[in-house]
Amino acid sequence: MTFEGFKDKVFSLGKKKGVEVQLRYRENREFNIRLANGELDQYTDASKFSVTVEVLKDGKLGRYRTESFEDPERCLEEALTNLEVIDSEEKEHFYEGGVYPRMEIFFGEFEKLSVREKMKMVEIAYRSALEKDGIFMVPLVLYNETTNRTVIANTLGLNVESKRDGGIIFVMALAKDVNPRSGAWVEVGISPSDLKPEEVGRKAAEEALSYVGARKLKSGKYPAVLRNNVLTELFEMFFPMVSAEHVQKNMSPLKGKLGQKIAADRVTIWDLPFYPKSLNNAPFDDEGVPTREKRVVDRGILTVYLHNLKTAKKEGKEPTGNAIDGRISPVNLVLEPGEEPFEDLLKILRRGILITEIEGMHAGANSVSGEFSLFAKGLWVEDGTPAHAVEEITISGNFLELLKRVVAVGKDLRISTGRAICPSVLVEALDIAGE
Repeated sequence: MTFEGFKDKVFSLGKKKGVEVQLRYRENREFNIRLANGELDQYTDASKFSVTVEVLKDGKLGRYRTESFEDPERCLEEALTNLEVIDSEEKEHFYEGGVYPRMEIFFGEFEKLSVREKMKMVEIAYRSALEKDGIFMVPLVLYNETTNRTVIANTLGLNVESKRDGGIIFVMALAKDVNPRSGAWVEVGISPSDLKPEEVGRKAAEEALSYVGARKLKSGKYPAVLRNNVLTELFEMFFPMVSAEHVQKNMSPLKGKLGQKIAADRVTIWDLPFYPKSLNNAPFDDEGVPTREKRVVDRGILTVYLHNLKTAKKEGKEPTGNAIDGRISPVNLVLEPGEEPFEDLLKILRRGILITEIEGMHAGANSVSGEFSLFAKGLWVEDGTPAHAVEEITISGNFLELLKRVVAVGKDLRISTGRAICPSVLVEALDIAGE
């Protein structure tokens, strides 16, 4: 049976049962090559699909997920059974359809490459890192590409479809020192030409070498530059803060802050349905609601919370198209770049620390309070130039307070594998725990 046949059967059965029905079909193809110390460690070329059957009656929603089209009757019955055990008083909703942004997000360039050509990219990245003087091992090289197709249809008339593809290449290198120093680099793109394997290998090696001879730092408050890759990770704390669900449940420090200043004047943050070369671009969210451009923070002032259907209905607002991956999330959260090249941020900093890597986001960052405490690596900067690496430090503070301390924003926007797209920033003070 095809998806269309499955859909027609389930919709017909739902009508007889007196319930509204929605199907979310996801098809994913993944190609993956992994080298461990130069040897092929993993090779994946696989496709899979799933269908989530949702039934809606009297504001209650039942779900059942399947990876087969074989038994539509049982799928509907399972969803109905799950509906019966729902005891939540919160009302669920289906979307009837709307006007969707036009965007080109599938290119098919990765599919045109042969396996031999993909292996060559991995080997180039590996050699580029290993050939750098001072590098003694390249423990990991990863090439990954995905193609995703999504269809959402319901008995209210919604029927939308999208397809997108993209890839990444990642390299980790180890440099010789008293203790081996690791460094990594990753590039993402919508075309193989975006990945630049030779450059990724070289940058991974340079990262590792930059930490050779690392010294300890005395604890204190220091002016700091947070490099773009660090900021993209830190900004994951902001996602739940601007979720209307978290606000309504008193789980966000931004509750009641609409129209108020929450960041420095230099901070403007967008949620964009499309950003060039991002792997997350989407014309609609997981509920079929159109995505749209939103200025979440305008020159430091919070202007909007992000909504799904349920949270929007609660407040009598329009949904914002942010029901993503089972939660409320931005599509592409973009910190608007400034005018300063990265090198000029270091000159403005003059003397302080450049944070180049953080660890422990899952355990050390609390989006309800905004507090974070994270292991970090960095470089000490003297006279606007990196002087030596810094090791065994922890950075801590409050994310919202950090936004208020931004004194300069770079123009070096970096696209990551996540949903945040950020440039580097200079903050007037950062708490560092060292020796």
